[in-house]
Amino acid sequence: MQHSHRQHRPHPSNGPSPARPPQPSAPVGSGLERITRADSKSDGNVRELKTVHLPRECLPRFLSIAAANTARNRETCGLLLGRDKGHKYVVSCLLIPKQHSTSDTCAMDEEELVLEFQEERNLITLGWIHTHPTQSCFMSSVDLHTHGGFQRMLPESFAVVCAPTSTPNYGIFRLTDPPGLQTILDCHEKEAFHPHPDLPIYTDADKGHVQMKDIGVEIVDLR
Repeated sequence: MQHSHRQHRPHPSNGPSPARPPQPSAPVGSGLERITRADSKSDGNVRELKTVHLPRECLPRFLSIAAANTARNRETCGLLLGRDKGHKYVVSCLLIPKQHSTSDTCAMDEEELVLEFQEERNLITLGWIHTHPTQSCFMSSVDLHTHGGFQRMLPESFAVVCAPTSTPNYGIFRLTDPPGLQTILDCHEKEAFHPHPDLPIYTDADKGHVQMKDIGVEIVDLR
């Protein structure tokens, strides 16, 4: 599991696989060709999703954790863990797994440590977060395939992309459902760069079911 970015063309990007259960292997895709970002109002299922509360401080604290890597043009990734509160989900922990990265890639190492941590704390993966050190906030093809694994297991799953050198410097996204989720799950392209149908594939989750809240968050760095 790795994600990669390219400097002078639409870049592939991929985050850590869901820690519970493991992400099924997904075809690798990348690039922005024919990827369409939808207006959040067009995502018919948003109203059916449970609300997810995301601590507002997660983003600046993650950017601070990632700053050393960002300065060296290296990516950083993390998992957003929390609990099901019945009528809503609440993110309570930002977990930074062991990982290795370059200017183009980031991969999570020793995933068993993440599983052990979640089992001990009884936490589930609600979302994932990663940086685009020199790029803007968007979901590349590989991001979409990675997130398909998360969202297939938990419809409320969301992806946070942090772009420290860009304005805005973050985005919170999910696949539309329909048509984005099934479109990605049905895509079996093997090429690194490949187009997707000209459909609204993903949308802004923070204009839907994800709500930023002034609540505390625990930061755990396993590196």
